[in-house]
Amino acid sequence: MFVIIGILVVFGAVVGGYLMEHGNLRVLLQPAELIIIGGASIGTVLVANPLHVLKQIVSGLL
Repeated sequence: MFVIIGILVVFGAVVGGYLMEHGNLRVLLQPAELIIIGGASIGTVLVANPLHVLKQIVSGLL
């Protein structure tokens, strides 16, 4: 439950702050940037954690 709340807070803060600066939300929804950010975050998780933790992450997601 806290994960869902945390994700909503992050998205709310990003979108809210961007709109406060009169940004166009369509600029944030670019597939190439999502792939870059997603790939960087997955790569960071792989580098930063040992194999047994990665197995726990996968089993927790399933």
